[in-house]
Parts: sequence; structure tokens; C-alpha cells
Amino acid sequence: MKQSMKQKFINGTLVLVLLLVFLSIIGMLVLDGVAQSIIQKKGSEGLGVQMSMQGVHVGFFGDDSSMKGLSVENPEPFHSDKTPTILTVDEAAIQFGVLSLLDGKVDIPSVTASGVTLTLLEQGGTTNIDAIINHIKGDESPEGSHPEPKFNIETLTIKNIEVHASGSFTIFQDRVVDAHIDEITLHNIGTDGDAEVATEAITSAVTHAIMQHLSEHPVEGFSRLAFSNVTNAINSLPVFHQLGIGTAVQGVTDSIGKGVDSILKIFDDHDHADKPTE
Repeated sequence: MKQSMKQKFINGTLVLVLLLVFLSIIGMLVLDGVAQSIIQKKGSEGLGVQMSMQGVHVGFFGDDSSMKGLSVENPEPFHSDKTPTILTVDEAAIQFGVLSLLDGKVDIPSVTASGVTLTLLEQGGTTNIDAIINHIKGDESPEGSHPEPKFNIETLTIKNIEVHASGSFTIFQDRVVDAHIDEITLHNIGTDGDAEVATEAITSAVTHAIMQHLSEHPVEGFSRLAFSNVTNAINSLPVFHQLGIGTAVQGVTDSIGKGVDSILKIFDDHDHADKPTE
């Protein structure tokens, strides 16, 4: 009799453990789907264009969250089959677990994003990034106050960055200029707003950092004036004031930008003049 009761207890415990494992797996799958849906919805609302991801994993028992295949569509009229997106990220490893939400805020020690591509376009005197900035500027979401955010990324590392620019972003008329950045590291990207405001803050910070890097490390063919104008526009965003990063390009004034662009343009015109006409 005792042996039978013991066996029933063992069997019951085993069934309970298997049930808990099953429910945990289902919970994680549901949690991932819900998280992806919320981020996509709030991100799209914050940026004014469609933001999507191929997959999201939220750490349930640990802090091994991740994201892959993030894409932010180009706003109209810049969206086309050749240029469908303004920003893409291949993958990101996020040190975050859902249990940390019990503390009442999202404090992420580190995020490492890799495979970032930024496409800068200009048509008729306006740019695709201006369209995004203007939408964020007109967002009526409540403004937060730094340095006590409900959401904060202590260290954001961006690796393997590609930038493709054309139009007024370059000194050339009909040429795409490419640049590669190995790595950029940012600290304390925070806001006390919701997921929508957090998306605006992160996107602004990443774009700002890329623009700053290219202004401080000029690439042949890029317009320093155009990049300076973009960083100044981002500096004016209310959500950007929460980040505590400050002005992006110190010492790169509009007059200097114009002078550099003019000199480079002269060399470009000279090169075209030397080429035989076909």
C-alpha cells in the first residue's frame, strides 16, 4: 500500500512538473508574440511609418532577450522597391528578463545591435529623415524627465553599421555614397514615457550617433553641412533632451560645412570635366 501511494505521489509530481514546463513554454511563446505586437504597434505610431520585426524573444527565466529582423519603412514619397526602408537592424541581444518588470521599470544593463543599415534620401529639397523627425516633433505623447526614467538602456553598442546616402546628403548629383562604421557605443538611453516614446528616443539616439560619427570622421563624398543640419534637427526634439547626450557636432558649424562642401564640389566638377564625353 505504501509503495502504491509513493508511486502515485511520484507520478503526480511528474505530471505536475511536465504541466508546469508545458505552461511555461506556452507562456513564453505567447509572451514573445505579445511583446512583438506591442513593440511594432507603438514603434509605428511613434515614428509615423511601419516598423516591423521578424521575431522577438523575451527572457522568461533569465535575461537573454533578443530581437531579429527589425525594419523601419521609408516615409512617402521615398518608399520604393529599391529603397523600402530607412533603417534596418539584423539582430540585437538584450540583457533583460520579464521578471525585472516587477521592479516597476525597465532597466536594461546592455543591448548589442549588429547589422545596422541607414539609408538617407533627398527629393525636392526634403529628406526621408526629416519626415521622421517632423513626425516625432509633432507627437503629443507625454514628455518624460531624465535622469529618473522608467525605461533605460545603460549601454547600447551598435556594430557593423552601413550608411547609404544620396541627394543633398552628398556632394554629387547622381551618385550613392556608402560608408561603414565598425562600432558605436552609447550610454544611458532613457525615458519615462511608454513604448512609443522609448522607440522615438532609441531611434533618435542611434541616428544621432551615426551622424555624429560621420561628421567627426568624414567620408569622401558626404556633405558635412547636410549631416550637421540633421543632428541639429534631432537636437531640437523634446524626447532627445531626455537622453542627456547634448549637442552632437561640436565645432561643425554651417559655415564650415558649406566651405568643405564647396571645396569638394569643385574637385568633383573638375573630375567630370576631365572625363571624355561619350
